[in-house]
Amino acid sequence: MIEKITVAAPDHIPALDRSAGSAPLSGAQRALYLVELLHPGTPMYNITVAVRLEGPLDVPRLRSAITRVVARHDALRTTFVRGTVPPFEPVQRIGAPDAELPVVDLDADVTEDVDAAALRVAQSWADEPFDLERGPLLRTRLLVAGPERHLLVVTMHQLISDGPSLQVFFGELAEAYAGEPERAAPAVRFADYAAWQRARPADAEQLGWWRNRLAGVPTVLRLPADRPRPAVAGPRGGNHRHTLRAAVMGPALRLARDLRVTPFVLVLTAYATFLAQLAGTRDVLVGVPVSARDRAELESVIGFFATTLPVLVEAHRDRSFADLCRSVQSELLDVLTYRDVTMEQLAQELSPDRDPGHAPLVQAFFSFEQEPIVSPRLEGLRATAVDLPPTGAKVDLDLVVFRSAEGGDDFDLTLTYRADLFEAATVARMAAHFERLLVAAVAEPAAPIRSLPSPDGVVVPRPPGPAAAAPAPRPLPTTSSRIGLEQDLVQIWREVLGRDDIGLDDNFFDLGGTSFALAAVHTLIGARTGEETSLVSLLEFPTIATLARHLAGDPGTGQAAAEPPDRARAARLRDRRNRLQHLRPGRGSAE
Repeated sequence: MIEKITVAAPDHIPALDRSAGSAPLSGAQRALYLVELLHPGTPMYNITVAVRLEGPLDVPRLRSAITRVVARHDALRTTFVRGTVPPFEPVQRIGAPDAELPVVDLDADVTEDVDAAALRVAQSWADEPFDLERGPLLRTRLLVAGPERHLLVVTMHQLISDGPSLQVFFGELAEAYAGEPERAAPAVRFADYAAWQRARPADAEQLGWWRNRLAGVPTVLRLPADRPRPAVAGPRGGNHRHTLRAAVMGPALRLARDLRVTPFVLVLTAYATFLAQLAGTRDVLVGVPVSARDRAELESVIGFFATTLPVLVEAHRDRSFADLCRSVQSELLDVLTYRDVTMEQLAQELSPDRDPGHAPLVQAFFSFEQEPIVSPRLEGLRATAVDLPPTGAKVDLDLVVFRSAEGGDDFDLTLTYRADLFEAATVARMAAHFERLLVAAVAEPAAPIRSLPSPDGVVVPRPPGPAAAAPAPRPLPTTSSRIGLEQDLVQIWREVLGRDDIGLDDNFFDLGGTSFALAAVHTLIGARTGEETSLVSLLEFPTIATLARHLAGDPGTGQAAAEPPDRARAARLRDRRNRLQHLRPGRGSAE
Protein backbone atom coordinates (compact mmCIF):
# COMPACT_ATOMS: atom_id res chain seq x y z
CA MET A 1 0.00 0.00 0.00
CA ILE A 2 1.28 3.44 -0.95
CA GLU A 3 0.57 6.01 1.75
CA LYS A 4 -0.28 9.56 0.77
CA ILE A 5 2.18 11.90 2.45
CA THR A 6 1.11 15.50 2.84
CA VAL A 7 3.78 18.08 3.53
CA ALA A 8 2.43 20.75 5.84
CA ALA A 9 2.59 24.29 4.52
CA PRO A 10 5.12 26.50 6.32
CA ASP A 11 3.72 28.54 9.16
CA HIS A 12 5.09 31.73 7.64
CA ILE A 13 4.43 33.29 4.24
CA PRO A 14 7.70 33.20 2.29
CA ALA A 15 8.72 36.16 0.16
CA LEU A 16 8.80 35.69 -3.58
CA ASP A 17 11.88 36.53 -5.57
CA ARG A 18 11.38 40.26 -6.10
CA SER A 19 13.27 40.13 -9.39
CA ALA A 20 10.63 37.84 -10.88
CA GLY A 21 8.42 39.63 -13.34
CA SER A 22 5.11 38.00 -12.43
CA ALA A 23 3.26 36.12 -9.71
CA PRO A 24 0.19 33.86 -9.61
CA LEU A 25 -3.27 35.08 -8.66
CA SER A 26 -4.84 34.06 -5.37
CA GLY A 27 -7.84 31.76 -5.51
CA ALA A 28 -10.28 34.63 -4.96
CA GLN A 29 -8.52 36.80 -7.54
CA ARG A 30 -8.60 33.97 -10.05
CA ALA A 31 -12.38 33.57 -9.73
CA LEU A 32 -12.97 37.32 -10.00
CA TYR A 33 -10.63 37.65 -12.99
CA LEU A 34 -12.67 35.03 -14.81
CA VAL A 35 -15.84 37.06 -14.30
CA GLU A 36 -14.02 40.05 -15.77
CA LEU A 37 -13.12 37.97 -18.83
CA LEU A 38 -16.76 36.99 -19.25
CA HIS A 39 -18.00 40.57 -18.85
CA PRO A 40 -15.17 42.90 -19.86
CA GLY A 41 -15.41 46.65 -19.65
CA THR A 42 -17.92 46.91 -16.78
CA PRO A 43 -17.68 48.61 -13.37
CA MET A 44 -19.00 45.57 -11.52
CA TYR A 45 -15.96 45.24 -9.29
CA ASN A 46 -15.04 48.90 -8.88
CA ILE A 47 -14.75 50.07 -5.26
CA THR A 48 -15.21 53.83 -4.93
CA VAL A 49 -15.18 56.18 -1.97
CA ALA A 50 -15.70 59.92 -2.37
CA VAL A 51 -14.51 62.19 0.42
CA ARG A 52 -15.89 65.70 0.88
CA LEU A 53 -13.07 67.99 2.00
CA GLU A 54 -13.92 71.33 3.55
CA GLY A 55 -11.13 73.77 4.40
CA PRO A 56 -7.78 74.92 2.97
CA LEU A 57 -6.58 71.90 0.99
CA ASP A 58 -2.89 71.70 0.00
CA VAL A 59 -3.18 69.89 -3.37
CA PRO A 60 0.57 69.23 -3.94
CA ARG A 61 0.79 67.85 -0.41
CA LEU A 62 -2.18 65.56 -1.06
CA ARG A 63 -0.66 64.36 -4.33
CA SER A 64 2.62 63.61 -2.57
CA ALA A 65 0.76 61.69 0.16
CA ILE A 66 -1.01 59.52 -2.40
CA THR A 67 2.31 58.80 -4.13
CA ARG A 68 3.79 57.67 -0.79
CA VAL A 69 0.97 55.21 -0.14
CA VAL A 70 1.17 53.80 -3.69
CA ALA A 71 4.93 53.34 -3.37
CA ARG A 72 4.48 51.40 -0.13
CA HIS A 73 1.84 48.94 -1.38
CA ASP A 74 2.65 46.76 -4.38
CA ALA A 75 -1.01 45.83 -4.88
CA LEU A 76 -1.77 49.42 -5.91
CA ARG A 77 0.75 49.04 -8.75
CA THR A 78 -0.43 45.61 -9.91
CA THR A 79 -1.90 44.68 -13.29
CA PHE A 80 -3.15 41.34 -14.65
CA VAL A 81 -2.12 39.55 -17.83
CA ARG A 82 -3.79 36.62 -19.57
CA GLY A 83 -1.93 33.34 -19.73
CA THR A 84 -0.79 32.43 -23.27
CA VAL A 85 0.55 28.89 -22.73
CA PRO A 86 -1.03 25.85 -21.02
CA PRO A 87 -2.59 25.87 -18.47
CA PHE A 88 -3.35 29.49 -19.52
CA GLU A 89 -3.27 30.83 -15.98
CA PRO A 90 -3.26 34.63 -15.69
CA VAL A 91 -0.47 36.32 -13.75
CA GLN A 92 -0.12 39.56 -11.83
CA ARG A 93 2.67 42.01 -12.51
CA ILE A 94 3.91 44.74 -10.19
CA GLY A 95 4.85 48.02 -11.84
CA ALA A 96 6.84 51.04 -10.78
CA PRO A 97 5.30 53.63 -8.44
CA ASP A 98 3.16 56.01 -10.44
CA ALA A 99 0.33 58.02 -8.91
CA GLU A 100 -1.71 60.80 -10.47
CA LEU A 101 -4.19 63.28 -9.03
CA PRO A 102 -5.97 65.16 -11.83
CA VAL A 103 -7.78 68.27 -10.59
CA VAL A 104 -11.11 69.03 -12.28
CA ASP A 105 -13.33 72.08 -11.77
CA LEU A 106 -17.00 71.27 -11.26
CA ASP A 107 -19.11 72.36 -14.20
CA ALA A 108 -22.60 72.47 -12.73
CA ASP A 109 -25.80 74.07 -13.90
CA VAL A 110 -26.66 77.15 -11.86
CA THR A 111 -29.95 75.52 -10.86
CA GLU A 112 -28.30 72.31 -9.63
CA ASP A 113 -27.28 71.74 -6.03
CA VAL A 114 -23.48 71.79 -5.82
CA ASP A 115 -23.19 68.65 -3.69
CA ALA A 116 -25.59 66.74 -5.95
CA ALA A 117 -23.68 67.87 -9.04
CA ALA A 118 -20.37 66.82 -7.49
CA LEU A 119 -21.71 63.36 -6.62
CA ARG A 120 -23.13 63.00 -10.14
CA VAL A 121 -19.64 63.58 -11.58
CA ALA A 122 -18.08 61.28 -8.99
CA GLN A 123 -20.55 58.50 -9.87
CA SER A 124 -19.62 58.80 -13.53
CA TRP A 125 -15.97 58.38 -12.54
CA ALA A 126 -16.86 55.41 -10.33
CA ASP A 127 -18.51 53.68 -13.28
CA GLU A 128 -15.53 53.98 -15.61
CA PRO A 129 -14.10 50.48 -16.24
CA PHE A 130 -10.47 49.57 -15.70
CA ASP A 131 -8.05 48.05 -18.20
CA LEU A 132 -6.76 45.12 -16.14
CA GLU A 133 -3.68 44.59 -18.31
CA ARG A 134 -2.55 48.18 -18.80
CA GLY A 135 -3.70 49.63 -15.47
CA PRO A 136 -3.35 51.38 -13.18
CA LEU A 137 -6.11 49.81 -11.10
CA LEU A 138 -6.20 52.77 -8.70
CA ARG A 139 -7.67 56.11 -9.77
CA THR A 140 -7.52 59.23 -7.62
CA ARG A 141 -9.19 62.44 -8.83
CA LEU A 142 -9.96 65.74 -7.17
CA LEU A 143 -13.09 67.72 -7.97
CA VAL A 144 -13.13 71.42 -7.09
CA ALA A 145 -16.68 72.28 -5.98
CA GLY A 146 -15.98 75.78 -4.70
CA PRO A 147 -13.67 77.81 -2.47
CA GLU A 148 -12.26 75.40 0.10
CA ARG A 149 -14.70 72.71 -1.07
CA HIS A 150 -13.30 69.63 -2.78
CA LEU A 151 -14.34 66.06 -3.48
CA LEU A 152 -11.57 63.45 -3.47
CA VAL A 153 -12.69 60.40 -5.47
CA VAL A 154 -10.72 57.18 -4.93
CA THR A 155 -11.56 54.14 -7.07
CA MET A 156 -9.83 50.77 -6.87
CA HIS A 157 -10.55 47.52 -8.67
CA GLN A 158 -11.51 44.76 -6.25
CA LEU A 159 -8.73 42.57 -7.66
CA ILE A 160 -6.32 44.73 -5.64
CA SER A 161 -8.45 45.81 -2.70
CA ASP A 162 -11.13 45.04 -0.13
CA GLY A 163 -12.91 46.83 2.73
CA PRO A 164 -9.98 46.76 5.23
CA SER A 165 -7.67 47.88 2.40
CA LEU A 166 -9.68 51.08 2.06
CA GLN A 167 -9.19 51.73 5.76
CA VAL A 168 -5.44 51.11 5.43
CA PHE A 169 -5.28 53.43 2.42
CA PHE A 170 -7.03 56.35 4.07
CA GLY A 171 -5.23 55.81 7.38
CA GLU A 172 -1.82 56.00 5.72
CA LEU A 173 -2.97 58.86 3.51
CA ALA A 174 -3.75 60.87 6.66
CA GLU A 175 -0.32 60.07 8.11
CA ALA A 176 1.47 61.09 4.93
CA TYR A 177 -0.55 64.31 4.54
CA ALA A 178 0.25 65.22 8.14
CA GLY A 179 3.97 64.69 7.47
CA GLU A 180 4.35 61.82 9.91
CA PRO A 181 7.42 59.57 9.50
CA GLU A 182 7.06 56.98 6.75
CA ARG A 183 6.38 53.44 7.87
CA ALA A 184 8.65 50.58 6.88
CA ALA A 185 7.53 48.60 3.86
CA PRO A 186 5.30 45.64 4.73
CA ALA A 187 7.26 42.45 5.30
CA VAL A 188 4.67 40.53 3.27
CA ARG A 189 3.35 41.68 -0.09
CA PHE A 190 0.01 40.58 -1.42
CA ALA A 191 1.82 38.71 -4.21
CA ASP A 192 3.68 36.71 -1.54
CA TYR A 193 0.38 35.78 0.07
CA ALA A 194 -1.20 34.83 -3.28
CA ALA A 195 1.68 32.50 -4.20
CA TRP A 196 1.67 30.93 -0.73
CA GLN A 197 -2.09 30.44 -0.80
CA ARG A 198 -2.11 28.87 -4.28
CA ALA A 199 0.74 26.50 -3.33
CA ARG A 200 -1.26 25.02 -0.46
CA PRO A 201 -3.05 21.78 -1.40
CA ALA A 202 -6.82 21.75 -1.44
CA ASP A 203 -8.16 20.66 1.93
CA ALA A 204 -10.13 17.47 1.27
CA GLU A 205 -11.69 17.55 4.75
CA GLN A 206 -13.01 21.06 4.27
CA LEU A 207 -14.31 20.32 0.79
CA GLY A 208 -16.01 17.21 2.18
CA TRP A 209 -17.75 19.29 4.84
CA TRP A 210 -19.13 21.64 2.19
CA ARG A 211 -20.23 18.73 0.02
CA ASN A 212 -22.16 17.18 2.88
CA ARG A 213 -23.58 20.46 4.15
CA LEU A 214 -24.96 21.56 0.79
CA ALA A 215 -26.20 18.17 -0.37
CA GLY A 216 -29.72 18.59 -1.68
CA VAL A 217 -29.78 22.35 -1.15
CA PRO A 218 -31.18 24.25 -4.15
CA THR A 219 -28.37 26.23 -5.76
CA VAL A 220 -30.70 28.43 -7.80
CA LEU A 221 -32.79 31.08 -5.99
CA ARG A 222 -35.84 31.58 -8.19
CA LEU A 223 -36.93 35.12 -7.41
CA PRO A 224 -40.02 36.50 -9.15
CA ALA A 225 -38.94 39.22 -11.56
CA ASP A 226 -40.42 41.90 -13.77
CA ARG A 227 -38.84 40.42 -16.89
CA PRO A 228 -37.98 36.92 -18.10
CA ARG A 229 -34.49 35.86 -17.16
CA PRO A 230 -32.13 36.22 -20.13
CA ALA A 231 -30.16 33.21 -21.31
CA VAL A 232 -26.98 35.01 -20.27
CA ALA A 233 -26.88 37.06 -17.06
CA GLY A 234 -25.68 40.52 -17.95
CA PRO A 235 -23.75 42.94 -15.74
CA ARG A 236 -26.14 45.89 -16.19
CA GLY A 237 -27.40 46.89 -12.78
CA GLY A 238 -28.97 49.58 -10.66
CA ASN A 239 -28.80 50.74 -7.06
CA HIS A 240 -31.53 51.64 -4.62
CA ARG A 241 -30.39 53.69 -1.60
CA HIS A 242 -32.37 53.59 1.62
CA THR A 243 -31.77 54.70 5.20
CA LEU A 244 -32.52 52.39 8.11
CA ARG A 245 -33.13 54.95 10.82
CA ALA A 246 -32.11 54.60 14.45
CA ALA A 247 -35.76 53.87 15.29
CA VAL A 248 -35.36 50.66 13.26
CA MET A 249 -31.75 49.73 13.94
CA GLY A 250 -31.58 50.69 17.62
CA PRO A 251 -34.03 47.94 18.70
CA ALA A 252 -32.36 45.52 16.26
CA LEU A 253 -28.94 46.11 17.82
CA ARG A 254 -30.39 45.65 21.31
CA LEU A 255 -32.07 42.39 20.28
CA ALA A 256 -28.78 41.11 18.88
CA ARG A 257 -27.17 41.70 22.27
CA ASP A 258 -30.06 39.97 24.05
CA LEU A 259 -29.85 36.94 21.75
CA ARG A 260 -26.05 36.92 21.98
CA VAL A 261 -25.65 37.07 18.23
CA THR A 262 -23.82 39.67 16.17
CA PRO A 263 -25.74 42.45 14.39
CA PHE A 264 -24.36 40.96 11.15
CA VAL A 265 -26.16 37.69 11.93
CA LEU A 266 -29.43 39.36 12.90
CA VAL A 267 -29.71 41.46 9.73
CA LEU A 268 -28.53 38.53 7.58
CA THR A 269 -31.28 36.38 9.10
CA ALA A 270 -33.89 39.01 8.24
CA TYR A 271 -32.53 39.29 4.68
CA ALA A 272 -32.55 35.52 4.15
CA THR A 273 -36.12 35.32 5.51
CA PHE A 274 -37.08 38.08 3.08
CA LEU A 275 -35.51 36.12 0.18
CA ALA A 276 -37.24 32.91 1.27
CA GLN A 277 -40.59 34.72 1.21
CA LEU A 278 -39.97 36.06 -2.30
CA ALA A 279 -38.78 32.73 -3.72
CA GLY A 280 -41.31 30.56 -1.87
CA THR A 281 -38.63 28.31 -0.45
CA ARG A 282 -37.29 27.51 3.01
CA ASP A 283 -33.60 26.86 2.30
CA VAL A 284 -31.69 29.90 1.08
CA LEU A 285 -28.02 30.28 0.21
CA VAL A 286 -26.68 33.79 0.71
CA GLY A 287 -23.16 34.78 -0.30
CA VAL A 288 -21.30 36.64 2.45
CA PRO A 289 -17.78 38.12 2.39
CA VAL A 290 -15.21 36.25 4.45
CA SER A 291 -11.84 37.79 5.25
CA ALA A 292 -8.59 35.85 4.96
CA ARG A 293 -6.67 38.37 7.08
CA ASP A 294 -6.07 35.85 9.84
CA ARG A 295 -2.40 36.76 10.36
CA ALA A 296 -0.95 39.80 12.09
CA GLU A 297 1.44 40.51 9.21
CA LEU A 298 -1.50 40.94 6.82
CA GLU A 299 -3.44 43.51 8.84
CA SER A 300 -1.72 46.54 7.27
CA VAL A 301 -1.35 45.16 3.73
CA ILE A 302 -3.52 46.43 0.89
CA GLY A 303 -4.87 43.61 -1.28
CA PHE A 304 -7.85 41.41 -2.07
CA PHE A 305 -7.97 39.18 1.00
CA ALA A 306 -11.72 38.58 0.92
CA THR A 307 -13.68 35.74 -0.57
CA THR A 308 -17.41 35.09 -0.78
CA LEU A 309 -18.87 31.90 0.67
CA PRO A 310 -22.45 30.61 0.84
CA VAL A 311 -24.28 30.62 4.17
CA LEU A 312 -27.23 28.24 4.39
CA VAL A 313 -30.27 29.70 6.16
CA GLU A 314 -33.05 27.21 6.90
CA ALA A 315 -35.95 29.63 7.13
CA HIS A 316 -38.69 27.13 7.98
CA ARG A 317 -41.96 28.92 8.53
CA ASP A 318 -42.62 27.36 11.94
CA ARG A 319 -39.31 28.54 13.39
CA SER A 320 -39.12 31.70 15.43
CA PHE A 321 -36.93 34.55 14.27
CA ALA A 322 -34.90 34.30 17.49
CA ASP A 323 -34.26 30.58 16.95
CA LEU A 324 -33.29 31.20 13.32
CA CYS A 325 -30.83 33.92 14.38
CA ARG A 326 -29.06 31.49 16.72
CA SER A 327 -28.99 28.87 13.98
CA VAL A 328 -27.49 31.32 11.49
CA GLN A 329 -24.81 32.33 14.00
CA SER A 330 -23.83 28.68 14.40
CA GLU A 331 -23.84 28.23 10.63
CA LEU A 332 -21.64 31.26 10.12
CA LEU A 333 -19.12 29.97 12.67
CA ASP A 334 -18.96 26.69 10.72
CA VAL A 335 -18.43 28.59 7.47
CA LEU A 336 -15.54 30.49 9.06
CA THR A 337 -14.05 27.19 10.21
CA TYR A 338 -14.10 25.84 6.65
CA ARG A 339 -13.27 29.07 4.83
CA ASP A 340 -10.10 27.86 3.09
CA VAL A 341 -12.30 26.50 0.29
CA THR A 342 -12.93 29.17 -2.33
CA MET A 343 -16.21 29.85 -4.09
CA GLU A 344 -14.55 28.77 -7.32
CA GLN A 345 -13.73 25.36 -5.84
CA LEU A 346 -17.27 25.02 -4.51
CA ALA A 347 -18.77 25.92 -7.87
CA GLN A 348 -16.63 23.33 -9.62
CA GLU A 349 -17.43 20.67 -7.04
CA LEU A 350 -21.08 21.33 -6.32
CA SER A 351 -22.48 22.99 -9.42
CA PRO A 352 -21.34 20.97 -12.46
CA ASP A 353 -23.88 22.58 -14.78
CA ARG A 354 -22.69 25.91 -16.13
CA ASP A 355 -25.77 28.05 -16.63
CA PRO A 356 -24.80 31.49 -17.97
CA GLY A 357 -28.19 32.80 -16.83
CA HIS A 358 -27.35 32.44 -13.12
CA ALA A 359 -24.37 33.19 -10.94
CA PRO A 360 -22.97 29.87 -9.64
CA LEU A 361 -24.30 28.58 -6.30
CA VAL A 362 -25.66 31.86 -4.96
CA GLN A 363 -27.67 34.63 -6.59
CA ALA A 364 -27.93 36.92 -3.54
CA PHE A 365 -25.11 38.62 -1.62
CA PHE A 366 -25.08 40.31 1.79
CA SER A 367 -22.65 42.64 3.57
CA PHE A 368 -23.02 44.43 6.89
CA GLU A 369 -20.63 46.68 8.79
CA GLN A 370 -21.22 48.34 12.14
CA GLU A 371 -18.92 51.20 11.16
CA PRO A 372 -18.82 53.52 8.11
CA ILE A 373 -16.93 52.14 5.13
CA VAL A 374 -14.02 54.47 5.98
CA SER A 375 -13.43 57.30 8.45
CA PRO A 376 -11.13 59.65 6.52
CA ARG A 377 -9.19 62.47 8.13
CA LEU A 378 -6.81 65.04 6.69
CA GLU A 379 -5.01 67.54 8.89
CA GLY A 380 -6.74 70.94 8.97
CA LEU A 381 -9.77 69.72 6.98
CA ARG A 382 -13.25 68.41 7.67
CA ALA A 383 -13.51 65.09 5.80
CA THR A 384 -16.74 63.17 5.20
CA ALA A 385 -16.88 59.87 3.28
CA VAL A 386 -19.56 59.03 0.73
CA ASP A 387 -19.90 55.45 -0.57
CA LEU A 388 -20.50 55.27 -4.34
CA PRO A 389 -21.51 51.73 -5.28
CA PRO A 390 -20.93 50.72 -8.90
CA THR A 391 -23.92 50.32 -11.17
CA GLY A 392 -22.79 46.88 -12.33
CA ALA A 393 -24.58 43.87 -10.78
CA LYS A 394 -22.64 40.79 -9.67
CA VAL A 395 -25.76 38.78 -8.73
CA ASP A 396 -29.55 39.18 -8.82
CA LEU A 397 -29.71 41.01 -5.47
CA ASP A 398 -26.86 42.37 -3.36
CA LEU A 399 -27.70 44.01 -0.02
CA VAL A 400 -25.02 46.19 1.61
CA VAL A 401 -25.60 47.88 4.99
CA PHE A 402 -23.13 50.28 6.65
CA ARG A 403 -23.43 52.58 9.64
CA SER A 404 -24.06 56.10 8.41
CA ALA A 405 -21.04 58.37 8.31
CA GLU A 406 -22.94 60.88 10.46
CA GLY A 407 -22.79 58.44 13.39
CA GLY A 408 -25.58 57.33 15.70
CA ASP A 409 -27.64 54.26 14.91
CA ASP A 410 -28.67 55.30 11.39
CA PHE A 411 -27.51 52.82 8.74
CA ASP A 412 -27.20 53.26 4.98
CA LEU A 413 -28.71 50.44 2.92
CA THR A 414 -27.90 49.87 -0.76
CA LEU A 415 -29.72 47.21 -2.75
CA THR A 416 -27.95 46.50 -6.05
CA TYR A 417 -29.95 44.54 -8.61
CA ARG A 418 -29.82 43.16 -12.11
CA ALA A 419 -31.56 45.69 -14.32
CA ASP A 420 -32.35 42.92 -16.82
CA LEU A 421 -34.66 41.38 -14.21
CA PHE A 422 -36.07 44.13 -12.01
CA GLU A 423 -37.55 47.58 -12.39
CA ALA A 424 -36.30 50.34 -10.08
CA ALA A 425 -39.79 50.74 -8.57
CA THR A 426 -39.91 47.02 -7.77
CA VAL A 427 -36.60 47.17 -5.91
CA ALA A 428 -37.78 50.24 -3.98
CA ARG A 429 -40.79 48.20 -2.81
CA MET A 430 -38.43 45.37 -1.88
CA ALA A 431 -36.36 47.67 0.32
CA ALA A 432 -39.46 49.01 2.03
CA HIS A 433 -40.79 45.50 2.66
CA PHE A 434 -37.42 44.36 4.02
CA GLU A 435 -37.57 47.18 6.57
CA ARG A 436 -41.13 46.22 7.57
CA LEU A 437 -40.08 42.59 7.99
CA LEU A 438 -37.05 43.57 10.10
CA VAL A 439 -39.15 45.78 12.37
CA ALA A 440 -41.79 43.05 12.85
CA ALA A 441 -39.19 40.34 13.52
CA VAL A 442 -37.40 42.47 16.10
CA ALA A 443 -40.67 43.44 17.79
CA GLU A 444 -41.75 39.78 18.24
CA PRO A 445 -38.66 37.56 17.90
CA ALA A 446 -40.42 34.57 19.49
CA ALA A 447 -43.23 34.54 16.93
CA PRO A 448 -43.06 32.06 14.03
CA ILE A 449 -41.64 33.34 10.76
CA ARG A 450 -44.92 32.67 8.99
CA SER A 451 -46.45 35.53 11.00
CA LEU A 452 -44.06 38.12 9.53
CA PRO A 453 -45.42 40.61 6.96
CA SER A 454 -46.07 39.10 3.55
CA PRO A 455 -44.26 40.40 0.47
CA ASP A 456 -47.49 40.47 -1.53
CA GLY A 457 -47.29 43.20 -4.10
CA VAL A 458 -43.52 43.61 -3.85
CA VAL A 459 -42.97 42.23 -7.33
CA VAL A 460 -45.63 42.97 -9.91
CA PRO A 461 -44.90 41.20 -13.21
CA ARG A 462 -45.19 43.47 -16.19
CA PRO A 463 -47.88 42.63 -18.70
CA PRO A 464 -46.45 41.38 -21.97
CA GLY A 465 -45.90 44.19 -24.41
CA PRO A 466 -46.13 44.07 -28.17
CA ALA A 467 -43.73 41.63 -29.69
CA ALA A 468 -40.60 43.27 -30.95
CA ALA A 469 -39.90 42.99 -34.62
CA ALA A 470 -37.62 40.06 -35.22
CA PRO A 471 -34.23 40.93 -36.70
CA ALA A 472 -33.65 39.96 -40.27
CA PRO A 473 -32.41 36.36 -40.29
CA ARG A 474 -28.86 35.71 -41.33
CA PRO A 475 -28.44 33.48 -44.38
CA LEU A 476 -28.47 29.82 -43.42
CA PRO A 477 -24.95 28.44 -43.26
CA THR A 478 -23.84 26.22 -46.05
CA THR A 479 -22.62 22.74 -45.21
CA SER A 480 -19.13 23.57 -46.44
CA SER A 481 -18.84 26.71 -44.26
CA ARG A 482 -20.03 24.83 -41.18
CA ILE A 483 -17.62 21.95 -41.84
CA GLY A 484 -14.80 24.44 -42.28
CA LEU A 485 -15.58 26.03 -38.91
CA GLU A 486 -15.74 22.60 -37.28
CA GLN A 487 -12.29 21.75 -38.64
CA ASP A 488 -10.87 25.04 -37.37
CA LEU A 489 -12.41 24.47 -33.93
CA VAL A 490 -11.09 20.91 -33.73
CA GLN A 491 -7.57 22.17 -34.40
CA ILE A 492 -7.91 24.96 -31.82
CA TRP A 493 -9.21 22.54 -29.18
CA ARG A 494 -6.35 20.13 -29.89
CA GLU A 495 -3.78 22.85 -29.34
CA VAL A 496 -5.36 24.25 -26.20
CA LEU A 497 -6.29 20.93 -24.58
CA GLY A 498 -3.15 19.10 -25.71
CA ARG A 499 -5.03 16.05 -26.95
CA ASP A 500 -6.04 14.60 -30.31
CA ASP A 501 -9.20 12.68 -29.42
CA ILE A 502 -11.62 15.53 -30.06
CA GLY A 503 -15.17 14.62 -31.08
CA LEU A 504 -17.69 17.05 -32.51
CA ASP A 505 -20.13 16.34 -29.67
CA ASP A 506 -17.60 16.28 -26.82
CA ASN A 507 -18.13 18.81 -24.05
CA PHE A 508 -15.11 21.09 -23.65
CA PHE A 509 -15.06 20.78 -19.86
CA ASP A 510 -15.42 16.98 -19.91
CA LEU A 511 -12.24 16.85 -21.99
CA GLY A 512 -10.34 18.56 -19.19
CA GLY A 513 -10.86 22.14 -20.30
CA THR A 514 -10.81 24.94 -17.76
CA SER A 515 -12.39 28.35 -17.86
CA PHE A 516 -9.03 29.97 -18.62
CA ALA A 517 -8.37 27.46 -21.38
CA LEU A 518 -11.74 28.47 -22.78
CA ALA A 519 -10.53 32.09 -22.79
CA ALA A 520 -7.57 30.95 -24.89
CA VAL A 521 -9.97 29.22 -27.28
CA HIS A 522 -11.94 32.45 -27.53
CA THR A 523 -8.81 34.39 -28.47
CA LEU A 524 -7.76 31.85 -31.12
CA ILE A 525 -11.25 31.74 -32.67
CA GLY A 526 -11.12 35.46 -33.32
CA ALA A 527 -7.55 35.38 -34.61
CA ARG A 528 -7.95 32.41 -36.97
CA THR A 529 -11.54 32.44 -38.16
CA GLY A 530 -12.36 36.14 -37.97
CA GLU A 531 -15.62 35.27 -36.23
CA GLU A 532 -16.67 37.59 -33.40
CA THR A 533 -18.47 36.10 -30.42
CA SER A 534 -18.52 36.63 -26.67
CA LEU A 535 -16.68 34.40 -24.25
CA VAL A 536 -20.02 33.69 -22.58
CA SER A 537 -21.31 32.14 -25.82
CA LEU A 538 -18.61 29.47 -25.52
CA LEU A 539 -20.23 28.45 -22.24
CA GLU A 540 -23.63 28.34 -23.94
CA PHE A 541 -22.34 26.14 -26.76
CA PRO A 542 -19.68 23.88 -25.22
CA THR A 543 -19.38 21.40 -28.11
CA ILE A 544 -17.75 21.90 -31.49
CA ALA A 545 -20.93 20.99 -33.35
CA THR A 546 -23.17 23.51 -31.61
CA LEU A 547 -20.49 26.22 -31.48
CA ALA A 548 -19.82 25.91 -35.21
CA ARG A 549 -23.52 26.25 -35.96
CA HIS A 550 -23.70 29.28 -33.65
CA LEU A 551 -20.70 30.95 -35.29
CA ALA A 552 -22.14 30.23 -38.72
CA GLY A 553 -25.39 31.98 -37.75
CA ASP A 554 -27.67 28.96 -37.63
CA PRO A 555 -30.87 30.32 -35.99
CA GLY A 556 -31.76 26.86 -34.72
CA THR A 557 -28.73 26.57 -32.49
CA GLY A 558 -29.69 25.81 -28.90
CA GLN A 559 -28.25 24.41 -25.75
CA ALA A 560 -30.37 21.29 -25.95
CA ALA A 561 -28.39 20.18 -28.96
CA ALA A 562 -25.24 20.20 -26.88
CA GLU A 563 -26.17 16.93 -25.13
CA PRO A 564 -23.85 14.24 -26.56
CA PRO A 565 -25.54 11.37 -28.36
CA ASP A 566 -23.31 8.77 -26.76
CA ARG A 567 -25.52 7.15 -24.12
CA ALA A 568 -22.74 6.22 -21.75
CA ARG A 569 -21.33 9.73 -21.69
CA ALA A 570 -24.80 11.23 -21.37
CA ALA A 571 -25.52 8.99 -18.39
CA ARG A 572 -22.22 10.02 -16.80
CA LEU A 573 -23.02 13.69 -17.21
CA ARG A 574 -26.50 13.22 -15.76
CA ASP A 575 -24.96 11.46 -12.80
CA ARG A 576 -22.65 14.44 -12.24
CA ARG A 577 -25.55 16.84 -12.45
CA ASN A 578 -27.70 14.87 -10.06
CA ARG A 579 -25.13 13.87 -7.48
CA LEU A 580 -26.42 16.49 -5.05
CA GLN A 581 -30.10 15.84 -5.62
CA HIS A 582 -30.46 13.07 -3.05
CA LEU A 583 -32.28 15.12 -0.46
CA ARG A 584 -31.70 14.73 3.23
CA PRO A 585 -34.76 14.20 5.39
CA GLY A 586 -36.78 17.36 5.87
CA ARG A 587 -35.26 19.18 2.88
CA GLY A 588 -36.32 20.19 -0.56
CA SER A 589 -39.96 21.14 -0.29
CA ALA A 590 -41.00 24.74 -0.57
CA GLU A 591 -43.36 26.16 1.99
